[in-house]
Amino acid sequence: MIKIPFYENSKDDTHCFQACLKSILKFYFPKKNYSFKYLDRATAHKKNKWTWNSAVFLFLEKFGFEIINIEDFDYAKFARLGEQYLKRIWIDEVFQTQKKFSDLKNEQKLAKKLIKNKKIKLLKRPATISDIKKLFIKNYIILVNINPFILNNKKGYSSHIVIITDMNKSKITFHDSGLPPQKNRKAPIKLFLKAMEYPYKEDASIIALRLFFL
Repeated sequence: MIKIPFYENSKDDTHCFQACLKSILKFYFPKKNYSFKYLDRATAHKKNKWTWNSAVFLFLEKFGFEIINIEDFDYAKFARLGEQYLKRIWIDEVFQTQKKFSDLKNEQKLAKKLIKNKKIKLLKRPATISDIKKLFIKNYIILVNINPFILNNKKGYSSHIVIITDMNKSKITFHDSGLPPQKNRKAPIKLFLKAMEYPYKEDASIIALRLFFL
């Protein structure tokens, strides 16, 4: 098990990504503290909105992180086509929810910056449990995008991100910043995979992070 610090989501339930970043940065830089206010600026977070990957990757790359993103999402096409591309790849439920909780125009601008950064590895394909296992063994910290409703046996769509802390053949353990917050939460791998793959298998994605000096 990775003994990574745990932080809770904010009360407005829009800082799961920032809570994960606080955990990761505290793990690698234990003597430093990074506030939600600081991380909001660094990750282009806006009030009551969700955080996308582009600003996070650009921020972490400056720290010297090796970044591997496995996701069936074409950042180059999104940079060029914006919402037109999103409507092609997402069902209406996902598109409308993402549009409500995202600043899509700003994300398009950030995607243009992201694709110019050759240090960040963008693998355009769906992620798998096998990817998580292989990268976890290699001491990467793994972030996984999930639909939390699936884990709670509810209908609907939302976007949430968690940190893997341990796994075996049948269960996966992860920090879930909430809400409600659950440190080292456990779930059967089959259920966790279902949460990764909503609404389609192609939607499964992970982020792997590692600092070279450790």
